[in-house]
Amino acid sequence: MITLDRITKTFREGDRTRVILDDVSHTFPTGRISALLGRSGTGKSTLLNLVAGLDTPDHGTIRIGDVNMTALDERARTLFRREQVGFVFQFFNLIPTLTVLENVTLPLELRHVPLREARARARELLAQVGLAGREAAFPDTLSGGEQQRVAIARALVHAPRLVLADEPTGNLDLETGEQVLDLLEMLVRDRGVTMLMATHSRAAVRRADAVWRIVQGKLVPEAEAVLHE
Repeated sequence: MITLDRITKTFREGDRTRVILDDVSHTFPTGRISALLGRSGTGKSTLLNLVAGLDTPDHGTIRIGDVNMTALDERARTLFRREQVGFVFQFFNLIPTLTVLENVTLPLELRHVPLREARARARELLAQVGLAGREAAFPDTLSGGEQQRVAIARALVHAPRLVLADEPTGNLDLETGEQVLDLLEMLVRDRGVTMLMATHSRAAVRRADAVWRIVQGKLVPEAEAVLHE
């Protein structure tokens, strides 16, 4: 469960202050897919970064389960992400000098999981995403959809409690994007993982249990957002 309590985040733009999030309080429930819908610049990625502890709010508290992220120092936030959070990005963010298997194994190596066990878990998940037999390939030999499948396997290999997806199909064609969404939804729901997804894709939000927009710094249900814009 993700709990936001009176979160405010601003940025300086020249001589003025831009309010991205304005006293936002909300709870995203455990085991559900929540989507943040909207065009670029509305604050979707900012909210994901705050939840991940990659950035800190000006005011307010963010909790993931019983962990107060805003009370942790930078090192503690890094360790929490390593243990509990999986990321899926628009541009895959695979390490080009590592093979598919090495990319997926990396989160487990950072947790000091024995190499034999790490590789076994990575191979199992690669099979689930349809990439058995491609373990020795390098990212630049894969299609965009295959690279995103590797990224999904990497995001889930350490059994995180939370997955944060930032435009996970933004760099894919429509058909491939639908296939990736099918896979991501299946794996997330099978594992009971909480997912918060930022997107501008209607195809993506159809997979969500709840859809929200950030309108004038407020988190607004999609059904009501048009009334606020």
